[in-house]
Parts: sequence; C-alpha cells; structure tokens
Amino acid sequence: MHLYLHVPYCIAKCPYCDFNSIAGRDDEHAAYVEALVREIRTLPRGPYATVFLGGGTPTLLTAALLDRLLGGLQDHITWTPDAEFTCEANPGSADAERFAALVRGGVNRISLGVQSTHDHHLRTLGRVHSASEAERAIALARASVPRVSADLIIGLEGQTDAEVDADLALYDRHDLEHASVYHLTYEPGTEFHAKRGRGEMRDIAPERSRTILLHQAERLQARGLRRYETSNFARPGQESRHNLAYWHGRDYYAAGAGAVSTVAGVRSTREKHPAQYIKAITASGDATWRRELLTPTELLAEAWMLGLRLAEGLPLSRVDALGDDSARYRPRLQALADEGLLELDPTHVRLSASAWPLLDEIAVYVMP
Repeated sequence: MHLYLHVPYCIAKCPYCDFNSIAGRDDEHAAYVEALVREIRTLPRGPYATVFLGGGTPTLLTAALLDRLLGGLQDHITWTPDAEFTCEANPGSADAERFAALVRGGVNRISLGVQSTHDHHLRTLGRVHSASEAERAIALARASVPRVSADLIIGLEGQTDAEVDADLALYDRHDLEHASVYHLTYEPGTEFHAKRGRGEMRDIAPERSRTILLHQAERLQARGLRRYETSNFARPGQESRHNLAYWHGRDYYAAGAGAVSTVAGVRSTREKHPAQYIKAITASGDATWRRELLTPTELLAEAWMLGLRLAEGLPLSRVDALGDDSARYRPRLQALADEGLLELDPTHVRLSASAWPLLDEIAVYVMP
C-alpha cells in the first residue's frame, strides 16, 4: 500500500510550476492541517510501504503544525518496518526545528528542491532561496535523515555546460545517493508559458536539449548514480520506492487539496483550492470532486508511457494482460529496435541509452 499527502502552500508561486500550490495564506495553515488529519482518518489503516508528503512546500508549515499533522498520521495509520517516508522540502524553509519534527513523525527521506547552484538562474526560476542557502539546507538534511535527494532543473536559456557541471557537482560534494534532474518545460497555465507565448522566453534548440540531457546523464552515472527513470538517478537500492510504485502502475491512496488517488481502476481527485478543501472536509469529511473509472484504453496508454520511463523497461506481459494486441505493437517495437532506439527481448522493451530524449515521441508512437 502507498500513500500520498499534499500540502499546497508555498512562499511564492514559481513561474514554471503547474502543481497544485498557492502562495501565502499563512492564517489558513492550521485549519488545513486539521482538515487533512480528518481526511487521513477515513483512509485504510495500512500497513503502507511508502508515504510521501509533497506539495507545495510541506516545510512551510511550522514545526508545531508538522508535529500535529504527523502525529495525526501516526495515530491512524501503520507502515511496514522498512517503509520509506519521504517529505519534500525547499531550502528557503528548511531549518533544524522543522527537520526534527519530520524525524519525530517518521520521515526517513528528504527530497530538496535545489533547482540550481547559481543565483542568477535561481532568480530566473523565481526561487526564494540562494545557492548558499541550498548548500546549508542539504548539509542540514544530511545530518537529520538517512536518505537525501536533491532536484535540479536543466535546459534553461543561456545555461552553459560549465554551469550544468557545477550543479551536478553538488551530488559529490554532499555525497547524495539520489538525483532528480528535470528539463525545463513550459506548462500551460504557468507564467513561463505566457512569457513564451509573448516571445519573452523561448525553448532551447532541440539539438542543445538532446546534448545537455545526454551530458548530464553521463556525468551522473560516472558519479555512481545509475539512471533508473528518465529524470531520476540513484545508487543501487536508493531509488524512490514511492515513485516507482506510480511508474509500476500500483494502486495508491491520497489525501489533501488536489490530491489524486488511484485504487482498483478508480481515480479520485480532491478539491484543488485549499479553502474549498477545508470547507468540504469540515462539512462531510470528503473533498472528492471527481471520480472516474479508467477505461481499458487509458490504462494501456498509462502502462506504455510509465513503463517506458523506467530503465528496467516495460514487461510486455503487463500490456498483454491489459488487452493490447502483440500483432499491433510488435512491428512498431521492432522498427524502433532496428533504428537503435529500443532494446527488445522476449519479455521486456526498454529505451536504448541514446533514446531517452525521445521518450515522449516513442511512447506516443507505440501506444494504442
């Protein structure tokens, strides 16, 4: 069993972010925590193999509110003895008091949104922390919890190879066992998307994008961080088990504003705005505003897209069990394998080392 909990608050809304997050509203935090604890009480008790506290910025909550939230979680659910409990954190709201509250609540893995080690790029990305604050936050996390991951963003306009290398060096400098490195995208509804539409920002050239993606993967793997998913690298055994549950298509429960759960083929989405979420939970204990039964076609499309994201590849038995026709997909896979883009064996298909930048195009081509 797997559980996702959402805290939607941030100090500021980053211009590239399309996650369900909202800036400020400090006076709402306590009411939100009480509503979230109330929804948690409606969930199956477990035991859960992974728990993920995401956002937003969960560490924007005070230590006292983190104690209340995680105490309420511990009062209701159980997790397995070797459970992975991750909390996202941002350097701008990371301190010893908050990390101590997380540890008291059972957190054993921190995922830090560093994004860059260069102040001018952090300003472009709308981040509220500095490069030096990020360094301090990583050191503090390393001293607080057993496992630490850091996120970076590449593919920024004007970003040089030397800057990318300097960013990647932080994994060595802090002896981190997990890296998430995302290429900048312009998501609809974000400030960056609007700026691109007005000609104030632009995508980097496709060949530059491909070069930078392959370069960073090469550098991380030389540091002992093995790619296990298109944007994620880890030392063996240090992969994010919670995210792997998503990519393997497993069921997961959820609670919080905008949180999405998928159980037995039913996808449930909660009220996205925190005030509406609090109101719904206070009134009835349920903030679900949409439930949808996933169709066989949707399940197949997700299996192909998520499975091809993994370095281990997609077991063909998975799509066969979902009703795909090998006579339909085998010729397409073989054609891509002949081009050197896929590795195909009797049981699995996986991307070749040079094909990762083409993941989306390949997935769309092989989907039903």
